[in-house]
Amino acid sequence: MAQSVTPPWLVGDMAILASMDNVEHFLRVAVLGRTSTKDLQDPTISLPRQFNACEKSLPPGSQIVGFYYDIESGRADWDKRGTGNAHEEFDIPIPRTGGIKDLLRDARNPNRGFDVVMCESIDRIARVTYFSTRIEHELEELGVALLAADEPVIATKRKLKNATTVLTRRVKQGISEWYVLDLLEKSWGGCEVHTQAGFNIGKPLYGYRAKRTPHPVAEKRAAGIAKTTLEVEPTRAAVVRRIFELRIARSAGYEAIAEILNKDLALNPPPEPSNPARTRGDWSGGTIREILRNPKYTGYMVWNRHATKRGGNRINPMSEWVWSPEPTHEAIVSPEEFSAAQQASGNNARRRNKSAEQRKPADYRLRSIIRCGLCDLRMYGTPRKERIYYSCHPKRGSRPERHPAATYLREDLAERVIEKFLDTFLLGVQRTGRLRALADQLQTTDATELERERDTLAAALLESETRKAKLVRVFEMAEEFDDDLIRSVVERQRQLARERRQLQVRIETIDESLRSKPDIQIIEAFPCNKIDTDRLPADKLRRLLQAFRIELVYQPERRELICNATVTPTLAQIVRKFLKEEEIMQEDEKPAQAAGAVRVSDVARVGFEPTLYGF
Repeated sequence: MAQSVTPPWLVGDMAILASMDNVEHFLRVAVLGRTSTKDLQDPTISLPRQFNACEKSLPPGSQIVGFYYDIESGRADWDKRGTGNAHEEFDIPIPRTGGIKDLLRDARNPNRGFDVVMCESIDRIARVTYFSTRIEHELEELGVALLAADEPVIATKRKLKNATTVLTRRVKQGISEWYVLDLLEKSWGGCEVHTQAGFNIGKPLYGYRAKRTPHPVAEKRAAGIAKTTLEVEPTRAAVVRRIFELRIARSAGYEAIAEILNKDLALNPPPEPSNPARTRGDWSGGTIREILRNPKYTGYMVWNRHATKRGGNRINPMSEWVWSPEPTHEAIVSPEEFSAAQQASGNNARRRNKSAEQRKPADYRLRSIIRCGLCDLRMYGTPRKERIYYSCHPKRGSRPERHPAATYLREDLAERVIEKFLDTFLLGVQRTGRLRALADQLQTTDATELERERDTLAAALLESETRKAKLVRVFEMAEEFDDDLIRSVVERQRQLARERRQLQVRIETIDESLRSKPDIQIIEAFPCNKIDTDRLPADKLRRLLQAFRIELVYQPERRELICNATVTPTLAQIVRKFLKEEEIMQEDEKPAQAAGAVRVSDVARVGFEPTLYGF
């Protein structure tokens, strides 16, 4: 029986103090393994193979005393390492002592049960050089050596590793990280081409079904692997169209739309998730939100909308999305309808507690529609002297400069301004002439300001290029290069590159704005109608404002109420239908001549902000 004695490898100094052929002084080894995500490898094969390789490479007088392993990506962030439970889904024929976090915790224990840690290869620790060297360094600080089965074990009386083994390990770590990044770059390029060709990645979205296309590679085609495009599934496509109509015409919220669809699940079948365990059998607000935000319904193939690897499935910036250059499948909604749905805001009126509801004398007809121009908060309704007012009263600590303690706007005066705005610019007989004159005035003013801003940005871009050239010259003239100099130069280059990209994007945006002109002809497709807001019930008034996506901003300093409406050709049909259904249109109304056919790509959104004084 081996007695409890100090092992022959005193790892704190990496020195061997006794002969390794003394079997009574055995070396206790903890084996550390890792296999990639369960979708890419078979842990029941990979992990036993890793442990067999470690066992064969053990020096004489060694014994494995623990098995630590995880099923996770080698590129996972440090705080996420060893926190998964994927190993519980497999029948792995190796008793698990713990994961990487458990190994490091046990290594900090002075009475730990192992002397060294061994892995099959250094890339099994991590695919990121920083993480693997961090783990190696932490173990060595604790007096525990990290060995690899595919590296020679130096068994001398001086050191456990020498300069050659360190160099070999660092080269392998760099190659491992390069291999992963190179593979990711090539995979990314392949997915871009795949998307641009119109092929779908993943499960078809609701409203479509997969249309299989034979794989161009003979071996994959023989194995039954195929590429898929999208084709419309009529029943569910009709549900998608209804969702967009409810959002655009009524500005219905996600939960409100889900409630409407849940009233008839036979007519509106809910989506079926990829994981049957997550099936709920009805519609939810989250599902409605995902449908309304998915641009694939416009007929374009889009990829990389979600940051699935490291971003917690968050939505990536639109600039990072990969689009097909042309529509690749039948569209369920037009690009304009999709854009209108993104701009429509659900009925998110302020919630009030029960006592507040009991105190209000009447319904606040413009609740959640008016914003304060000083702090951008929604103004809330309040009764004062038998009248309804809308007030903004921010807390003292969050009150912007020049913002009074409280501002008030009378509801009847606000409705008078809205009525005048509708008649002057949207539904009145003389609206086209007024809009054209206003557009010319605004465009002249905006163009001058935009050109001035563009000149400033162009000068800043030139200055950034000059700084980059100076930085390169400084680097070329340096006589010595150390790590700090290289890091500082590289970081400064990256900072300048980011600044140049931001300047170029803004300049391109300004150039596009200068080239585009609002299409006043769009307004001619809207019906001519006189609206009396006083006679409209609160619900119809709110729906009318939401149909035009009218936003109201009150400027208390100047006592101005600014009205802002967004107009598109598709909206004309929706408004006409709404006015007829709600019996708002007069019987003798003579609609104006409809606008001619206009391509979606040629339509510029019309947005005007005329200031109307009424107080």
